[in-house]
Amino acid sequence: MRWIIIALLSSLSLTTSAERVLVHLPGPISVAEIAQLNTQAHIIRDLRPLPWLVVGWARETHLKTRRALQTNVAGITKSWSLYPDVQGHFALDQATSTTPNDPRYTEQWHLTEMGIPTFWETTQGEGVIIALIDSGVDPHHPDLSDNILFEQGYDFGDEDDKPYDESWTGHGTAMAGLIVATCHNEKGGCGVAPAAKIIPYKINQHSESRFLASDLAAAILAAADSPAKIVLLSLVLDNYSQIVQDALFYAKAQDKIVVAAAGNTGGTVAYPASEPWVIGVGAFDKSGQRLRESNYGEGLSLNAPGVDLITTLPGTGYTDLYRGTSPAAALVSGVLALMIAQQPDVTVPALTVTLLASCQDVDTTGFDNQSGFGHLKIPNVLTTDNEPILTFTPTRASVLRPSETLQLNLSLNQVTGRMADLYLRLNLPSDSPEKQRISFFKIWNSHDSIEKIAYNLPLASPYLLTNELFLPLYGTRALLGPGLIDSAMLEGVYELSALLTFADNSKVQARKLIWVTNARQSQISGNE
Repeated sequence: MRWIIIALLSSLSLTTSAERVLVHLPGPISVAEIAQLNTQAHIIRDLRPLPWLVVGWARETHLKTRRALQTNVAGITKSWSLYPDVQGHFALDQATSTTPNDPRYTEQWHLTEMGIPTFWETTQGEGVIIALIDSGVDPHHPDLSDNILFEQGYDFGDEDDKPYDESWTGHGTAMAGLIVATCHNEKGGCGVAPAAKIIPYKINQHSESRFLASDLAAAILAAADSPAKIVLLSLVLDNYSQIVQDALFYAKAQDKIVVAAAGNTGGTVAYPASEPWVIGVGAFDKSGQRLRESNYGEGLSLNAPGVDLITTLPGTGYTDLYRGTSPAAALVSGVLALMIAQQPDVTVPALTVTLLASCQDVDTTGFDNQSGFGHLKIPNVLTTDNEPILTFTPTRASVLRPSETLQLNLSLNQVTGRMADLYLRLNLPSDSPEKQRISFFKIWNSHDSIEKIAYNLPLASPYLLTNELFLPLYGTRALLGPGLIDSAMLEGVYELSALLTFADNSKVQARKLIWVTNARQSQISGNE
């Protein structure tokens, strides 16, 4: 059977040294068929098992002819679909303007803010590897040289095995320093996980600040097949990319946790951070306020420190000029490395839920558009003997699969004789095109409400608590239902939050996060 590939070369830019077209494979293709195609068009990258090839034509060839390329590739049941490549850019907002013995450690406010020294009492990230997909790394920086697995990395932008950071901003080197800068070496500052390792994957050509989606997809594919557990994307794409989406699903199938910057335009969360199972990271400042430029909205998972962050530069230098969601995402990946070092066998869903549950709420209980599930910091859990206590049990993170049953209770202690209202909110993922999360509200001793109302709006008269309460919420003979996990439920994070508001306007709040896995989800396009 004869198949014709129509390459719309006239629609592609002539400003680069080679033209690229993404070829989507609607079915299996053999090595012999790949070789046959390669005789007529240069295959820049074979991304199988993803259903994609990256095909290129030399610029001089393009100038000589625009004739259609023909091939007799057999065994394919659909016509080839050709897409122009998509460009993206790093999510950098470059500004113009026992205690470790590292001289700049005392300036690293973000470490104390997130509670990192407490983590260090048990681990500094030993044995954990992060795949850094960025502008490369300077492996010879004295604060990084011990923690960069340079020989395992690759430069997909320049097609060689030397992923050096040639960017004038030193973006990749700066991200690496935030994560794995060596501690206790009398140099610079400390990384969040100073005993972890990084595999660098460079995706931009030379020193350019932009990259192609196909190079990003190739790097994600390599990271997915590497020993790294965490894939860090301190970058955004200008538009959704199917080839990147397929690569991300492949990484997910390989049990990798993906962390991505939300973006720095002050708008909605950018792709791929907007994907519900990707950890999308925003940024806050020293006063705890969201940075004006930090993207926010339904796709946001959490916020992390994003200003005045001491980190490494190519050569031997340091800087504190990086700000925004790019370094914030790097900090989150470092915290995940510490968590994995504490529990090496933890699954990605359990790790995700534990991370989000450890966040400190901002303003209101539970998820909100400005901070996601909260700020990445260890919350202050100290209470006085007479302080009311609101607790979900079990307290550990839960990962549930279809046909399993959620058993969840809510305990109210030290509340006898007080007047209060109890508000419950169920927050769940949505598969709407806007990816907006959905909230259901319940007021204790009243009817349910599904309106999107202010969470702490007083809707009921105070209810006299005559004794301590133990409320079965989900499970056998529970107030809110049997808690059976259905296969039609969307995969992702489900949140149940509770707010107890007393007559004197004092409040106690709690929340429980649950990950529903192996449920309904999108599939790699080649399997559709």
